[in-house]
Amino acid sequence: MKRLVCMLAVLAVVFGASLAAGAVSVEGDASYLMGFGDNKGQGFAAHAKVELMAEVFADAGFSYVTFGEERTETLLTLGGLYRVASEEDLQIFIGGGYAMLTLTEKVVAAEENGDGKKGNGIFGKFGFTLIPGPKMTLVADVGYAPRFKLNGADDAVSLITARATLSYEVMENIAVQGTVKHYRAGKDIQSGVLIGGGVAISF
Repeated sequence: MKRLVCMLAVLAVVFGASLAAGAVSVEGDASYLMGFGDNKGQGFAAHAKVELMAEVFADAGFSYVTFGEERTETLLTLGGLYRVASEEDLQIFIGGGYAMLTLTEKVVAAEENGDGKKGNGIFGKFGFTLIPGPKMTLVADVGYAPRFKLNGADDAVSLITARATLSYEVMENIAVQGTVKHYRAGKDIQSGVLIGGGVAISF
């Protein structure tokens, strides 16, 4: 629970700092997620993107997923984005940042009071925002960390994260949205396909 509070506090700080700095724009979304396929996980995710100055954005994401009685995983990403193209209905971003992943096996944690498996590394990111129709917005991005370090592993692995969010504006600055999310670190850690929905805000 302490990790959840800390991670959500990070996202709150990103929003708060943006307001204090007079950010150009702020976007955020929160989703409840359920897993499909072999991994029957469920949890939630939140993302925030703040335009600090023309074409430059601060970017943060957090997810917490529990897989039955087996394990829980938290993934936090913090970084920046640069808008390389901006058209009326399409924006393209590139950037990067720092990712932190924690896996806790519930049985091991209960018996040994261990901290679980942790990993961290620097990632690159590509994303876009598309306006497919009136009041609709599609946001998608892919992150890749080629040298992601996991404790207990002899060699670094690669971390891949991906998400897509389709939102529909129901009132000014507020939208309902559906999200698909996936992440994978090496061969042993993967979220499977997580699908859910929630709300999105922008101002």
